[in-house]
Amino acid sequence: MTEFPLPGAPPRLLDDEAMQGFIREGYVALKSELPREFHDRMHDALDALDERGPLGHNNLLPCVPELARLLDEPVVRGALTSILGPGYYLHFHRHDHFSLFNEAQPLHKDGDNHSHNAVDGLRRIHRTRFAMLFYYPQDTPPEKGPTGIVPRSQYVPRRALEAARYRLNEFNNRLRKEIETEIGESAFSPRGRELWQERRQRFHAENPETMAKLKALDEPWESAKIPLTGDAGTFTIVHFDMVHGRYSANTTDLSRHMVKFLFTRDREPVGPAWNGSGARWPGENDPLEPIWRASWDWHCHTASERRGFEMASALDALDGTNDHRALGAAYTLGTQAKWRKDGLEALFDRFLGDDLGRRVVATYGIVAAGEAGVPHLLEALHAADAQLAARIIDVLGDIGPPAASALTELTSATRHLDVNVRRYAAEALGTVAQGTHFDAKILAGPLADEDALVRRNAALATARLTPEIGSRDDLVPALAENLYHWHHHVRGWSIEALQRLGSSAARNVALRYLSAARWDPMPKSGDTPTGAPAPKGVVKAVTML
Repeated sequence: MTEFPLPGAPPRLLDDEAMQGFIREGYVALKSELPREFHDRMHDALDALDERGPLGHNNLLPCVPELARLLDEPVVRGALTSILGPGYYLHFHRHDHFSLFNEAQPLHKDGDNHSHNAVDGLRRIHRTRFAMLFYYPQDTPPEKGPTGIVPRSQYVPRRALEAARYRLNEFNNRLRKEIETEIGESAFSPRGRELWQERRQRFHAENPETMAKLKALDEPWESAKIPLTGDAGTFTIVHFDMVHGRYSANTTDLSRHMVKFLFTRDREPVGPAWNGSGARWPGENDPLEPIWRASWDWHCHTASERRGFEMASALDALDGTNDHRALGAAYTLGTQAKWRKDGLEALFDRFLGDDLGRRVVATYGIVAAGEAGVPHLLEALHAADAQLAARIIDVLGDIGPPAASALTELTSATRHLDVNVRRYAAEALGTVAQGTHFDAKILAGPLADEDALVRRNAALATARLTPEIGSRDDLVPALAENLYHWHHHVRGWSIEALQRLGSSAARNVALRYLSAARWDPMPKSGDTPTGAPAPKGVVKAVTML
């Protein structure tokens, strides 16, 4: 009988070198210690699922509950603990990327709707509050169509490329609405897809310069991608904003699965969570080095060191079109803000300006400035319109506990008339209020907001603030109500918050809901062994699990 590691076994933590590699490259590749027979079994079970149907996607674990054994492995828990801290939790989104006779996939960053929503559609979060795990249950050589990634791409906003894609997406959205109005059915219906393909091809033919420009902007990323190959049981943990896509076509006649799990940080770092000393970042000659150094300091919970730099050169880079150099300059100005006030002023000048690209880059520098930038943010917030208020609150939330002096303003913002402001305010409380005396009742209003994403962010904030909230049950009724909300994000964060609150009332509500919501992947099947004939009335594809 095969023995599996117990969930309580000590996690196998990363060391300094591996953790620095993750911060720099954006990924760490490891190997499961479970036996080959386990991965073979997972492959066969996944083969029977419908990638996008009810037997798949976010229902993967109810369909193949044994997959959870992989997530309980010491090597998996150790890597995730090192990167996300000891209180990380499994996000409710997961997906099996199935490949058979597929072509290569365009490179992309995952949509941010599963986590923090990017301000202006571009300003993502550099700090590792979310991470993804890619798992292969089968050997995946190049001919199997492995996942491809672009190392060191996780921090880069790709401003020119994303702007070009945004304009193309605007066309796609208009086209979808036109088709649905014209035929009175979904653009994803057979007739809708036929019209979609026909009109997209016409657009491409009539706009060769636009398509050539997009291809030219994408080419450097395609040239830099590498394949994530490996034996069965290989898994890779990547930064949530890693540029990735299927590296190449699966040219075999065998299926390829890549199961993606998403994980969420619970608490802001208070020191190294890996097996290391948290020594200073080694100096490197790279434009992105200031970002790596600042990320390392954030993970170690140490202050930035004073470093010399030339202001004129930094400002030239900050205003330039080279994403790498501009980001490096923004971080340099931000981390040195306590010694060079003129650098912080330059960041705010661009943050409050109208140029989207410069504004986004400057934002990262203000986050890196931490507490030094908070008074300026609050001053701007007091006179801000709704759009600017959302941007400012987004930055305060990213700064986290050093922005605790803004809690009064964030609390007021949860009652703002603009829904976008309320969304960012509810989320920001979950990071900024950590380590403070926090009144749980502040989240009662957001948990009952008419907007689903305000509720979602308030539930996430509740989960993150359970040490501050304690065992009080003020929020249990609202969270219990949200277990039946129409939006699965609201349900997902609410059940996590209830489990983390830890009181008997919260725990009982969570257990009753989970017992009722439990999904049997083999309904009415009894105890049918794998491969046995299907009992009467059971769909064969289901019993193949």
